[in-house]
Amino acid sequence: MADTIKCPNCGSNLTLNADTQMLDCPNCGSSFDPKSLAITVGELEAKQPEPSEQPQPAQQQAEQTQEVPEQTEFVCNACGAKLVTDAHTSATFCAFCGSPALVGKRLTDQFQPQYMIPFKYSRSSAEAAFIKWAGKGKWTPFGFVSKKNVEKMTGLYVPFWLFNINATLDAHGTGDKVHYRGDDEIIETYTFDRNAKLSWNHVPLDGETRIDDALMEAIEPFDFNALIPYDYRYLPGFYADRYDQSPQDLAGRATKRGMDGIDKSLKGSLKGTFDRFNIKQNNSKIDAMEANYALLPVWFLAYKYRNKFYYFAMNGQTGEVAGQLPVSPVKKMMFFFIVLGILAVITRFVLGLIMRGFWG
Repeated sequence: MADTIKCPNCGSNLTLNADTQMLDCPNCGSSFDPKSLAITVGELEAKQPEPSEQPQPAQQQAEQTQEVPEQTEFVCNACGAKLVTDAHTSATFCAFCGSPALVGKRLTDQFQPQYMIPFKYSRSSAEAAFIKWAGKGKWTPFGFVSKKNVEKMTGLYVPFWLFNINATLDAHGTGDKVHYRGDDEIIETYTFDRNAKLSWNHVPLDGETRIDDALMEAIEPFDFNALIPYDYRYLPGFYADRYDQSPQDLAGRATKRGMDGIDKSLKGSLKGTFDRFNIKQNNSKIDAMEANYALLPVWFLAYKYRNKFYYFAMNGQTGEVAGQLPVSPVKKMMFFFIVLGILAVITRFVLGLIMRGFWG
């Protein structure tokens, strides 16, 4: 059974170069288009949907079995996280808690996403983005942007459920148009009915409880025009997290995203027509939802400061960054004393002027 992607020229293991989207050989220097290399027997081959074929719900496809390549699952003894990668990519610490307490084992459970978006930004780009982002912090601790921290930057395919949502907008109320004739305000009141069928495709919700939902939403959007069927050839050199939340677990969040979309569409149409409005009845609802399982690229960094974890994330496709910066009490104290010292100097200077004026 093949367990990695070999260089056709020298047989060495190939890794994906996110900058060039090519598989590079570290031994002979060759580069190959991933799509030009045939997947050998024993590796996972993603099924290309026929033009007339509708994608199957993720839950149904997840129950299908296919032979997969030899992959390794790293389990963190500290926080329980599970990371999947090819058998030749090692892990020395957990991407979520930074612990070195990792146990590697051959993957025995099924691991079969439906879709993925490959990385477009390399590790060097992610490190540069982190350093620039961290440098903007006013109270960032001294030595925070250290080699030790930056080394923990991990290229992680985060598990997402992509929801397709169909909804009905059905609302009624009154709206006012305001005109002025001289100093007089003239109000014209109308009734309105808003009825429409709405739909959203690929609404992303991460299926990993250890990753903050707000952090993942902050690095949206992804360009889903680049979505491809899952292809193992884009995995070498990166890690893929395994989801621990099903579409059913995320149904509440998906419903809220859909209802928020309805509210935005409704109010957007009214603001363009009326100066003010009153929604008296809103019977809008979600009609149907389905979810597909996909891996989306994220550069992820977890760091601990004063017994608290902080997180940085960068969209591996678009470069959008988000995260939390720790606050150094030492820096704040130093700033306080500096300001206090400046105020003392100014006070002494002003008092000196006053005294000289008094004694004339």
